[in-house]
Amino acid sequence: MLRLGKKKSLGVIFDQIGTPTYAKDLAKVILDMLPKIQNSKLNIYHYSNEGVVSWYDFAKEIMKMAKIDCKVNPIEIKDYPTPAPIPHYSLLNKSKIKNEFKITIPFWKDSLNECLKTMGEKK
Repeated sequence: MLRLGKKKSLGVIFDQIGTPTYAKDLAKVILDMLPKIQNSKLNIYHYSNEGVVSWYDFAKEIMKMAKIDCKVNPIEIKDYPTPAPIPHYSLLNKSKIKNEFKITIPFWKDSLNECLKTMGEKK
């Protein structure tokens, strides 16, 4: 989005809801979990940052936080060609990882703020 924000405007899907995940948050959770995992008891855990947002609103927040003057226009999934269908609502149930490992997951907007600061893009 930062690279695309150099344009005067761009279209971003507004009718797909999900939760962006900061790779640093995910890596930290994985490193914290590894010593606690029992190899005899394999499980699948879901992780993403907390909160819910459309990709359109996420892009708008990136531009706002980074103080980039780019008009973000909402477009529908049907107007964005992809090789595979994209679900409109894709959230993960994180209760298992939170309960078993007693973790607190950061809100996506807080992690976006930290990410932009780390990248030097927060103005």
